Amino acid sequence: MKIYLISFLISIITMTMSGVVVFNILDYIDPPVTKEGFRYMPAENLLKSFFSSCIIGAVVFILAIRIQRQRRNK
Repeated sequence: MKIYLISFLISIITMTMSGVVVFNILDYIDPPVTKEGFRYMPAENLLKSFFSSCIIGAVVFILAIRIQRQRRNK
């Protein structure tokens, strides 16, 4: 049970950091500015960063479990 809790915490931290990083990258590549020069809330960039951070978090969760099981078996 401890392996899953630690892996979950690692994946939550990774999801948070990767979500911020991906959002900033998307915001730089596709800036949310209208033709008049006004900034607006980039809902598309938010959704893209949310989904990509969920995928990254799931991959990190699986990898963390595998790494911890290998260490425990040795």
